[in-house]
Amino acid sequence: MPFVHAIHPLKLHHTSDTLETVLEVWCSLRWQSKAIAGRDCSTKANGVVAMTIMASYVIVAMLIWLLMLVLTVTVLVLVIRALLRMNREPSLSMRPEAGGNPPFSGDGPISVARHRALVALLAGAVVLVAGLVLNDVFSRNMALIAALTPGLAASAVMAVIALPFPDVPTRQGGGVRVASLQSREPWTYAKRYVLMQPLLTAGLLIAYLGFTIATASPDDYGLMRNIALTGPNGESQGSAGPYPGAYYAVPLIVVTCVLVVLACLALWRIAHAPSSPDPRYGEEDKAWRVLLTRFTVFLSAGSMLTYAVGVLVVAGTATVRVGINYGSLSPAYADDVYPTLGNAQIVMGGVVAVVACIYLIMACVAVVRLWTGTNRGSRR
Repeated sequence: MPFVHAIHPLKLHHTSDTLETVLEVWCSLRWQSKAIAGRDCSTKANGVVAMTIMASYVIVAMLIWLLMLVLTVTVLVLVIRALLRMNREPSLSMRPEAGGNPPFSGDGPISVARHRALVALLAGAVVLVAGLVLNDVFSRNMALIAALTPGLAASAVMAVIALPFPDVPTRQGGGVRVASLQSREPWTYAKRYVLMQPLLTAGLLIAYLGFTIATASPDDYGLMRNIALTGPNGESQGSAGPYPGAYYAVPLIVVTCVLVVLACLALWRIAHAPSSPDPRYGEEDKAWRVLLTRFTVFLSAGSMLTYAVGVLVVAGTATVRVGINYGSLSPAYADDVYPTLGNAQIVMGGVVAVVACIYLIMACVAVVRLWTGTNRGSRR
């Protein structure tokens, strides 16, 4: 055993020689333990510097994650509050008053909304399938195309909805065109705290992508899609990927901005589309605008939350891997808190995944109700 051979030649008769030899043995054992852990042995002074640097890094990292946690909890609270109040809002109720009009007709304004929704969903499906096929063809892109495809598909849906609606005014006797002059805005059909959710989600997603850009490292090809464990001397002691660095994050930010802009245009178009002044279609006109507004908000926000889930899980997995050196180190070793931060991201990704599913389900419910209408036998 190396320890036995090191202790055996000690001369206990000379105190100075004994202390010197013990220190040499201690340094030797410390070097061996660090070598087993995959790290270089350093002097006491360098060790103090390394501990100071690492402590500063841990403090900054934990503060960042605390901020992200607070923001995420705030968003979840706002989401729950908005969803609970949205369906209780009398002005946005789609149930008619007593003696109101019958269910949706087949030739009224609702038919135009149904056609627009079908075309939008078809465009989104085409973009989704095309993106997945291209990702298989260009397999060297490290799933970049697949990462962008959901956002591009949602953007295609928003773009179709944002197209001008057909002019549907009626003509009175004498060929005079008649149209409703009622002022309409997006917040006429959804509360402002509902409409702001896509913007809030996009802001949080972009902020988090900025964090991953700042913490990314280049891979063997020089592309920023890895995360590295760097020692106090600046040398890389291990890396893992894929990680949402600039290679993934910058395109995702661009797609997110495009999606938000198209969602805002779609909401504006829904509110300002021409309506029929025929009083028989008053409820239908309000109903399709409310439903398409909800569909637009929930689909755009749900798509960005889905992006956030992917980024959190991928970043968390890579962070855990680099912290434990692909499983060669026990997670309990972790003097770099990488596994802790990585697992926190993965758990947060699971929480956001639940919220994303809720949003996407509500988007589906909103578009289905264009055909099923509402239960007109009861009121709220």
